[in-house]
Amino acid sequence: MEVYTFEKSYLERLKEAEAVLSWEGAVMPASQVRSEWKSYVELKIEPAGWQAIWKIPRVICEDLKLRYPTIVYGYVEQVIFDELKAVFVVTAVQDNDVHLPESNEVSLVELWPTVQQENTALNVDTTAECIDRLRFFYTHVWMPWDKDYDDDRDWVQQHLQARIQLVCDLSKNRLPRPLALHMRTLLTEAKYIQQRLDYLELDLSDAESDDEAVELSDNAAEPIKRQSKAGSANGSLNVSSLPVTDLMCLHLRMAIIRSEFEILENPEMRRAYSELQSNSLKRLRCSSGRSTQSEDLLVERNPISHVVTLPGKLQDQLELLKLAQTLIKPDSHVQLSNTLQDVLSICQSNDNILLSPGEHTIKFLEHLNDNGSLRGLSNPKAILTPSTDLSLLPVVCSSDEDSTLLVIDGDYTLSELVLDCRHVRRGILLRNGTLTMRGCRMLGDGSSSTQEGIVCMPGASAELKSCLIENFAVGVSMRPKSSAELGNVQFITCKTGLELLEKTTSVNLQGSKCSFENCALGILADGFVLGEQKTEKALVLNKFSELQRFNEDNLLGNCSFYNCKKNVRVFHESGQLLAQRSHQQLLEDELGGENKENIQMA
Repeated sequence: MEVYTFEKSYLERLKEAEAVLSWEGAVMPASQVRSEWKSYVELKIEPAGWQAIWKIPRVICEDLKLRYPTIVYGYVEQVIFDELKAVFVVTAVQDNDVHLPESNEVSLVELWPTVQQENTALNVDTTAECIDRLRFFYTHVWMPWDKDYDDDRDWVQQHLQARIQLVCDLSKNRLPRPLALHMRTLLTEAKYIQQRLDYLELDLSDAESDDEAVELSDNAAEPIKRQSKAGSANGSLNVSSLPVTDLMCLHLRMAIIRSEFEILENPEMRRAYSELQSNSLKRLRCSSGRSTQSEDLLVERNPISHVVTLPGKLQDQLELLKLAQTLIKPDSHVQLSNTLQDVLSICQSNDNILLSPGEHTIKFLEHLNDNGSLRGLSNPKAILTPSTDLSLLPVVCSSDEDSTLLVIDGDYTLSELVLDCRHVRRGILLRNGTLTMRGCRMLGDGSSSTQEGIVCMPGASAELKSCLIENFAVGVSMRPKSSAELGNVQFITCKTGLELLEKTTSVNLQGSKCSFENCALGILADGFVLGEQKTEKALVLNKFSELQRFNEDNLLGNCSFYNCKKNVRVFHESGQLLAQRSHQQLLEDELGGENKENIQMA
């Protein structure tokens, strides 16, 4: 099954948006923008009866404990033009473990009309193109805070062309890379916060309606004892107390993002911001002892080993330096540094970084590549011992608003570290090259149904030796044509340990020492050919060797399973809702806004 896709230039996108938002009034206030889109949609979209794929938003997947992205197939029963939504009836799911209401009210931009339609009389071509225009506008041009814009100002005149130009500049890498990645991060977070706000506000309104219904029906002599949402009659929290707190935090964060983005949206202010960053970087390099001449020759110098230490006792620092001495070549240049974030701001991509025990918080908006390395100064056995106090280990973590801890875009090595991913949606995004990990431990939050440890994009490869991956929704996700060699890797308490999203993925479980412990599902294999005699949509297997029979060339080695609810689950290629090309596009669309460009560091 294929979905409609459209390749258009940004100039075409601008002209399309201008055509929709042409208004006879003197100014086009923000409040009128949605009305114009409603009128356009009413003219272009079939009101009912067309088939589509619904890509379920992350916030709903998190609430329903589903994998992300999850797609389902169905048809539109009714388009709600005033709200730019549709009543979508689910008729098929790829995974029988996905349980959804049959009828759902969804946003039009979440729907992807399919090329094959039961009713060929419907004008689905026009419907699909209209939704594509609507999706582009509300994904890239319209900001969540625009609905609060002053009605006496012309939104179209002030924002439309500038926003589309900004999208074009971001796509074509015309902005300085740190600034571009920072803006993408802000945009991704703002969209997610808006989805979360909408979902929580809907939840609160439903709770208030339930309270009103209870009050109206409360005619007994003694009042009915209301229960908390968790169902406890003795619950100490009001039904809406936690959502209200969440709403306040989300609104506050949105206000911060808005104030920063409105500055960066202005091209002149972007230039000033980049100059300010550049000056700050120069001061940082000067403080680290680099001369102007050495900065000019920065790209030609040999790699430096940066030793990052947190404040500590003199004897402890001396012990760390002795350990570092055993790991650094005698003729290498060494730089002592205060914070990992400072080092990442000034180092070359092929430098080596050594971290002392303790928590190293980063907000890194670049790629790691070019044979560089990041290594902890610690006892390797302590890293892989779950009972060890994290404060005694070198830990890399991120602020809670980041979407990805590290982005790898070339050959890079991580050794003897703890990667604390509890405040991010994704631990490592491996876009290109080979990631080598030795003696590392990755920690997830243990509650999210969408959090991923490592995502290997097409063409990338990962080599993991003696690593521990625990408490993720998906430990390692392998996209089509990616590869991995795993030796003595433990997946612990993951919803899915290893995910193979297409039969072209290649995995070698070396030495038969890999294990999956207390996982809901050890290995998920999607899009495999199970043979003509197999009519089931999915099979549950007990051993990795049973999975190898369906893909002997790409699956090597062996592993063990301990106390997993299901060891291996494989989905038949014929049971997929989408053809490979369409499915791949939706997967790429999911990562499109985060750390997008594929360019080497200087």
